[in-house]
Amino acid sequence: MPKTPHEAMHHLFRDDPDLVRRALKVCLDEDFPQFNSVVVIDSDLTEIKTITREVDTALLVETDLGPEILVIEPQSKPPTQDKKRAWHWYLSYLEAYYKAPATLIILTADRAAAAACRRPITLGPERRPSATVHPLIIGPDNAPFITDSIVAGEDVMLAVLAALAHRLNPAINTALDALAGALHSIDIESAKFFAEYVVVGLGEGGAYDHWKGIIMTMTYPFASKLREELMQKGRVEGRAEGLAQALLMVLTDHNVALSSEERTRIEACQDELLLSTWLHRASYATTAADVFEARKD
Repeated sequence: MPKTPHEAMHHLFRDDPDLVRRALKVCLDEDFPQFNSVVVIDSDLTEIKTITREVDTALLVETDLGPEILVIEPQSKPPTQDKKRAWHWYLSYLEAYYKAPATLIILTADRAAAAACRRPITLGPERRPSATVHPLIIGPDNAPFITDSIVAGEDVMLAVLAALAHRLNPAINTALDALAGALHSIDIESAKFFAEYVVVGLGEGGAYDHWKGIIMTMTYPFASKLREELMQKGRVEGRAEGLAQALLMVLTDHNVALSSEERTRIEACQDELLLSTWLHRASYATTAADVFEARKD
């Protein structure tokens, strides 16, 4: 499960690689050959240790027309020149290594980013570019805005992608309502999986609050199950937070100084057993090291 909106946009294609082909057809009227097989390529393309090159998602697909590589990159804002150079690197490296043509697909919920990425992406001097990339863009200006639950139910994965592409749209709540209705029509485990995807993919803001409201108040079976899990997680996190606060109070009473990093480590910890161990050590601790390291007899 992805952890950020950035990851959610491209991880969809790892879970359903054929979504690429369907999305390109719906958003760009691009007829991509049917996939016969798909392999997810290692995202670490680093060759020189001091230069890190990690593509978000790269797929090696076998089609009736031969192998092709799909490089899938989310973009939340207009790309910098360094980002454009990285995209050139991804394509040239993967083509050279796998001996197969590569296509760059950019996903975005930002209209300015979509417009910037549609311009030719060049390397070399402006007067005479040495190389040019023409990516395919899926964004709020061409992704369908699905407000009918029946339509959303025809391809739920595509509906999730479309909702994330429109997450900055002021009218997004109507699309989220339709998506929730579509999830109600499929099996509970799949619906819960998609619902969690949307929780992560929306990020913070009004759309996220609306979707969480659906999860926490609606009677859909998938929402009820996810709600139970979220509440249980909240109870666990609440217990961990209480242990962390108790630990900090004991350390304060014992005049044990903590660095900002050590304090953050305690506050961020969700492991109740570890926190309980630290709390026990705090009873005799004189330094922070006494808390984090086992006492040597």
